[in-house]
Amino acid sequence: MSNEDAIDFSVSDLEYNVITTLSNLLQSEEVLAKYADDADEAGDAELAGRFRSLRQHNQQHAMELRNALCRLVDQNS
Repeated sequence: MSNEDAIDFSVSDLEYNVITTLSNLLQSEEVLAKYADDADEAGDAELAGRFRSLRQHNQQHAMELRNALCRLVDQNS
């Protein structure tokens, strides 16, 4: 496709990638919390802790991506 045939979308590819990744991280927070509860119910505190640790890391990455998205939107406004 030539540049003349390119379709303009409401968000850039980069913005879309950040939005999609952010969505996936946020969805995984609920799942990881459930997995941690399941591990607790099974009596596996070590595994429950690992799921909680993953959830905390995802929360941190989600915050970083949210900030990056704000920056991208401001740049493209």
